[in-house]
Amino acid sequence: MNTLHVINPLAALFVTYLLIPVLRKVAKRINLVDKPQKRKIHSEPVPLVGGVSIFIATTLILGLSLPFQLNLASHLNLFVATFILLLMGVIDDRFDLSAVLKLVIQIFLAHYVVMQGIKIESLLGIFGIFELMPWAQYLLTVVIITGVVNAINLMDGIDGLAAGLAVLSFVVLAILAVYTNHYELALVFLSIVGSLLAFIKFNFSSKQKIFMGDAGSLVLGFVIVVSGIYLIQSTTGTSKVSLVTLSVFAILLVPVLDALRVFRRRVKSGKSPFSADRTHLHHLILNIGLKHKMTTLAILIIVPTMMLLGYLGFVFFGFTFSVASSLLFFYLFTSLLQFHSKLLKWKNHIFEMEKNKMGQLHSKE
Repeated sequence: MNTLHVINPLAALFVTYLLIPVLRKVAKRINLVDKPQKRKIHSEPVPLVGGVSIFIATTLILGLSLPFQLNLASHLNLFVATFILLLMGVIDDRFDLSAVLKLVIQIFLAHYVVMQGIKIESLLGIFGIFELMPWAQYLLTVVIITGVVNAINLMDGIDGLAAGLAVLSFVVLAILAVYTNHYELALVFLSIVGSLLAFIKFNFSSKQKIFMGDAGSLVLGFVIVVSGIYLIQSTTGTSKVSLVTLSVFAILLVPVLDALRVFRRRVKSGKSPFSADRTHLHHLILNIGLKHKMTTLAILIIVPTMMLLGYLGFVFFGFTFSVASSLLFFYLFTSLLQFHSKLLKWKNHIFEMEKNKMGQLHSKE
């Protein structure tokens, strides 16, 4: 590591902080805003420029670093894929693209990543499976990239949540990048962290609030999952691969499992898996009575807690036990929250019945 690993995050934070007020004004003029609706708590249109701000700021800072970190140029193809996803996100934020079209573009970009040689080659003995056949490598990589991108997008439901999860993810990825001697990638991840911290300040603001938008959550999810796969692949065949894989698995576990849980629930109820509802993890925690900021904080505590439990399971019992125990922890935790939500629903239902009954008695009198 060198001084750029300190200078770049600070510079990205500063540039993002200066850039957001400008982009807020532009967004309002071109109607790139999130409008108030029944399911949303804000009463005024909120600019959707978080993702664009983060992308521009980090690209500018990393571009200025090229004379000092020439290895960044080797990732140009992935930058192009990320830029395409950003454009799709901006267009979707402005005009609401169809879910099918967005999915097709995401699959195409996942295919493009595999064609660049970045893919999942082994399951490391999980379920007794090690090296995968080429067709299985391709299919699994495309499914995981597409799935994770959408899972992280679905976590962008309350202030600070998607950005906070992204900060945790990129800090972990930066540590893994240093651990595996990919210092240029650590520079990228830390620069994004700096920019995200500036975004969070505006995201929580009451007077200058902005949202990340699909342009932000989709791009961040894409960078996280592709970077994770790349780091795993780069350590395959070494003693570092298990710890790297476990760490990447841990940062993706909560958004992916929550998305799968919600999709299963919707399909079981006869609804589209992409239909909107209030059954995500943050909704379940909000039902306990926590405010938005505390809910975000609670989830940001759950993720490293699961990482710690997974790491302890790995050290004492092995990789497969670590994965299984993490899945069990999430299942039990969300089951308790769902049970509480059902009790709350029944409580409200009984209250309404008693209220109606009292109203009928008064009307008879």
